[in-house]
Amino acid sequence: MSIRKSTLEMLGNFSILVVEDDDVARAMIKQGLKEYFRSYYDAKDGLEGLDAFKKHHIDIIVADIHLPKLNGFEMIREIFILKPAQPFIIITSYDTDQNILSSVHNGAFSFLRKPLDIQDLQTAILLSLSKKINQKRIRLSASVMIDTNKETIYEDDEPIFLTQTNNKIFWLLCYNLNRLVSYEMIEDYVYYGESINKSAVHTAILRIKKRLPDINIDNISNAGYILKTK
Repeated sequence: MSIRKSTLEMLGNFSILVVEDDDVARAMIKQGLKEYFRSYYDAKDGLEGLDAFKKHHIDIIVADIHLPKLNGFEMIREIFILKPAQPFIIITSYDTDQNILSSVHNGAFSFLRKPLDIQDLQTAILLSLSKKINQKRIRLSASVMIDTNKETIYEDDEPIFLTQTNNKIFWLLCYNLNRLVSYEMIEDYVYYGESINKSAVHTAILRIKKRLPDINIDNISNAGYILKTK
């Protein structure tokens, strides 16, 4: 039974990244998914997929295991360092017990065999995003809330906008709420691996705190920053 179009339209608030090195499979997935998502990105190897993740807000990742440059699990491990709760689905032609166990161990929501049935993939995506579909805003303080689906910041219910760099730093802190975000993580995610003086990061944090004075960002000496809920 096919999935109702009205059900698939619930994906319209989300973005997806598909990482697949087979051109035919990548085109087939794109044809079956792109029209339903707010934003659709794809990549043909693990490094390209990791780069796309750093450049764009990604709600769900669909990735093959066997990819050039970085395999699917290596890519996901790099992404988890930056965004521990990132949902992802693994696809592969090699459906061995070891691959299934590795997928579960690495946190995959679902494991799908090739050749793919596009309806099975659509169902797996809907299930993996079900919590996000129903997710409420997260309150950071008495006056500041965030909507993680839209990556929007609200102060007293009014949307707040930051500069591009400050916005990326802020959301990296949100992905790791109440956890340390190291200087290395900031360099990797915000500055794409470029070495940045700690004072430049500190200045950016001060500007974020000036724009949102009610939030609690702790500086951990020589280590990084923690955004804490109040």
